[in-house]
Amino acid sequence: MSSNNNIDEFGRDLSLRHREFKSIFDTYLERFKGMSWAEINWLIEDDEEKERKQVERIELVKAHDERKKLYQQGLYELEEGEELDM
Repeated sequence: MSSNNNIDEFGRDLSLRHREFKSIFDTYLERFKGMSWAEINWLIEDDEEKERKQVERIELVKAHDERKKLYQQGLYELEEGEELDM
C-alpha cells in the first residue's frame, strides 16, 4: 500500500469504490413501481392538468395586474359588471 490511504497497491483510488450511483431514471422507477400502464398514464395526465391550470392561473393574474395598471392610468375602461380589486 502506498503512503496515501485512498490508493491501494494497484494504484486504484479506494474513495471512489463505494460511491453510490443513482441513475436519472431511478426516481421514475421508484414513483411508478408496481403500477400498470393505465395507472401511470392517469398519473401523468393528472400532473399535466395541474401544470396547465397553474400556467393558466399565472396568465390570468398577469392580465389582471396589467388591467389594474392601465385602469389606474385611465387607459382601461371597465366592462359592465367587471371589478378590479385595488
